[in-house]
Amino acid sequence: MSGMSFTAIDFETANSYRASACAVGMAKVRNGRIVDETSWLMRPLPGYEDFMPVNIGVHGITPSQVRGLEDWSTLHRPMLEFIGGDALVGHNVSFERSVISKANEACGVVMPDFDYRCTLTLARKHLELPKYSLSDVVTALSLPSFTHHDAGADAAASAHVALELARRTNASTLEELWPTPPARKGRGTPSYYAAGHTRKLADLPQPAPDANPHGPLYGQNVVFSGDLAAMPRAAAQDAVAAKGAVIANSTTKKVTLVVDATAGQPGAVPSGKVRRAMELAAAGQDIEVIGEGRFLRLLAFR
Repeated sequence: MSGMSFTAIDFETANSYRASACAVGMAKVRNGRIVDETSWLMRPLPGYEDFMPVNIGVHGITPSQVRGLEDWSTLHRPMLEFIGGDALVGHNVSFERSVISKANEACGVVMPDFDYRCTLTLARKHLELPKYSLSDVVTALSLPSFTHHDAGADAAASAHVALELARRTNASTLEELWPTPPARKGRGTPSYYAAGHTRKLADLPQPAPDANPHGPLYGQNVVFSGDLAAMPRAAAQDAVAAKGAVIANSTTKKVTLVVDATAGQPGAVPSGKVRRAMELAAAGQDIEVIGEGRFLRLLAFR
């Protein structure tokens, strides 16, 4: 694995906003070996500093531990120095990518476009497991135990996962370990991502078995009303199912959350799905109607 070099990275956040980073861990890999590790706590950026109990319950970091520490606006520099020109590897690395993007956006920082590689995707490709959390994958690969949700330990564990799967697949470079899938001829965005398209019941995505059970969308029964501005409805359904939610096409007595794309818009008239939700709520059902902004905040929770 002489060509296997990268930086593994992991963030912890204070709340559901991706810009609320409160810890970072990194592990530098050179020629198939971890040669350096670092981690530190940070004060979340102004406007994102509230610590949610569910987040504290996951990583154990409290407001008092980060009080007086530097925040992203300063700490992005040592992060860049450690990363250098490396690709960034993480378990569900889309979360790390989003933290970097949103924290940069929140404080006006410009950072390079990193090459991100995901060990969760890799594990799903090469292993048959009931769940694919980082701790489940580490156990399945007989790797050293670690303290899950400690940013430094998670980063090192992600590096070990990548290296072990590289060893098992005889991959010596990142490109061999994560080959780019060939383009599908004659295909672009799936047709069911078109605005206004409604999937058949049989085609709706199923809740991800490895979703975070502490997430605000986990176990919810969700229906969408209208077309979101941020993404096609089918993409939103896929994203919510990945968080452990059940997707529905109509407002039934099982539905707990209705995402109303037109909520708050001038002159908007409640749809039949929204009106039915209001009726069920008035009758005592535990059901809530939320707008797109609130939905995106819930979706941002790791």
